[in-house]
Amino acid sequence: MIIVVDNGKGASEIASCIRMNKKILKPSEAASAKAKAYILSDGDLKHKDANIKIIKNANGPILGIGTGCMFIGAAFGAKIKQVPKTKRLAMLSLDKPCPLTLDLKRTFSVMEDYQHVIDELPENFGVFASSKDYEFEIIGEMTNPFFGVQFCPELGGDGRRILMNFEKFVDVWEKYHK
Repeated sequence: MIIVVDNGKGASEIASCIRMNKKILKPSEAASAKAKAYILSDGDLKHKDANIKIIKNANGPILGIGTGCMFIGAAFGAKIKQVPKTKRLAMLSLDKPCPLTLDLKRTFSVMEDYQHVIDELPENFGVFASSKDYEFEIIGEMTNPFFGVQFCPELGGDGRRILMNFEKFVDVWEKYHK
């Protein structure tokens, strides 16, 4: 089962894109729930502590979306800063391949809707995609199966492929890491 953590924005839309068995839970409920993977939705920074608890206790893949991406970075010491609200269709460039970008072209489109960004990424993270306006669009922690995306894949563009690729990665991870 994939637990979609409802941080206040997009959890239902994300869940509707997932074909696997899934459950939407509030951060406080998800912190003690067991799942084969977690998707941390976008939303409010007030859920930071509960999300960091999920990240620290997870035994499988995590995908952080928007604010969920900020939580993954913060769990490893990333600096987060507030920026002017950004809502747009963005073109991303693939910097390095990763499980989330398997069938995407070198440039692809996503919908962005954010007001916080990671300002300083810890050195144990890799950057898989960037845009002309932001360098950390898709990130991954190098020793754990934790990924973060700055954008909202459930809103369209090529973002939905990211969710499908995460599902495929969860299946493969479970098969080889039982």
